Amino acid sequence: MKKNIILIVALVIIDQIIKFGIVNTIGVSNESVTLIPNVLLLNYSINVGAAFGLFIERMFLIGLNLVVIFFVIKIMVSKKYNLGKTPKFGMALIIAGGIGNLIDRIFRGYVIDYIDITQVFDYPIFNLSDICIVLGVTIIIVNIIVDTIRSQEARR
Repeated sequence: MKKNIILIVALVIIDQIIKFGIVNTIGVSNESVTLIPNVLLLNYSINVGAAFGLFIERMFLIGLNLVVIFFVIKIMVSKKYNLGKTPKFGMALIIAGGIGNLIDRIFRGYVIDYIDITQVFDYPIFNLSDICIVLGVTIIIVNIIVDTIRSQEARR
């Protein structure tokens, strides 16, 4: 559990440092920074909504964010569930991403997004917290699928 707490704290700090840097450089100059030509840009973007700009009620999003974080923490620390390292790792990523975006919503009123791959994919600009959430959910889903397959094969 200590490793997951360290991971969560580290990811939240890294996320906030990156966002601070983006706001104070690209946000001031209003110019994109090309990291990989025709593929990856750093671009300052304000997201007042949720994923893909959906929903716009700030207090609703803050409340939903808090509920999800609380729910994931409750499952993660519960003695009722015998979770392995992999799902706990996925949950730690979800918590870190949720906290990173929650900090933005509470203190800025919006989330700072900056990773821009629109030159390759028609996809919204996103940030490290978003990556953590998506990766965490993906890890949990894959773990559930693998465990289900293993348990079904064991019964044969």
